[in-house]
Amino acid sequence: MNEDGSPDERSVHRVQHDLAGPQSISTTVTVAVADVAGVEPAEIPEQLYDVIDPEALDKLFKSRDDGTPRRGGRLSFSLYGHHVTVRGDGSITVQPGLARIKQLGGNLLVVGSVPDSVIDTASTPLLGETKRNRTRLFALHDRSISTARSRLSMAGSIGENAHIVNYHTDSRSAAADDSVRIGPEIERVDGDVDAFRDEIVATIRRLDAERGGFEPAELRFCFDTLRPLVESYDDALVDAFLGPICEATKDVSGMAHYILPIEYDSPPVRAIASKFDAIVELRAGDSGPEQRWHLRETGYTTEWFDI
Repeated sequence: MNEDGSPDERSVHRVQHDLAGPQSISTTVTVAVADVAGVEPAEIPEQLYDVIDPEALDKLFKSRDDGTPRRGGRLSFSLYGHHVTVRGDGSITVQPGLARIKQLGGNLLVVGSVPDSVIDTASTPLLGETKRNRTRLFALHDRSISTARSRLSMAGSIGENAHIVNYHTDSRSAAADDSVRIGPEIERVDGDVDAFRDEIVATIRRLDAERGGFEPAELRFCFDTLRPLVESYDDALVDAFLGPICEATKDVSGMAHYILPIEYDSPPVRAIASKFDAIVELRAGDSGPEQRWHLRETGYTTEWFDI
């Protein structure tokens, strides 16, 4: 498992197919994906047929009649939860879906009807290691600031480079909650949820400018919790709230996770699932808290594994 709690995956795996050799390029692709995924090649071919015609792939990159390679072609597709790119010179790159999210930035939805302690255990690694000089941003909706402080403490931080945008439906609760200003920088938001959304987006952009541009996954953003939104507003308003925040996160190559403590197969989760690059499903397993990841772009779901 990686330091951010995701399944342990390599970044970009590169292989060179021998265009003059007897092995088909589709076989080389299958073996490369199997190698990265840590499975036997026999587990891959059926899914290769599901996403692309292997014979058409072989013909697309087959050498010309005079024996010269077709160097200008390129084809990208998803296979077994991995992004595959094949080029006309025979070069093949395989990148796990989660590694791609980290590279380009992404938004994760964390779901599951589980105790707060399980959510804390899953959320904390997603904030990243303190020693890597992360910038952490929390957006708290009807949650105590102690929630953020506790997770920062679990991550080994006293709140340096941490920021909180605090919003309560009852503004008096927010005023009482942020009266102690030791540690993270706290911005209290009055007004409606539109003002809350706008402050989150403005804070992401301000922090990015102050850093001179974030490195990929340098910004770690936690939204806790989406539950009041999905329970109080219709799908269109929730979509209008989430859209600018998700886009701002991706614009700065940030890693964001949004907590919605309800079941994975519930209607509110299905209604907003398309906004997220992956859904992290939690459960309290027999041997402790467990999670599995559903990757939207590749349609791949991991096995259950310990948090």
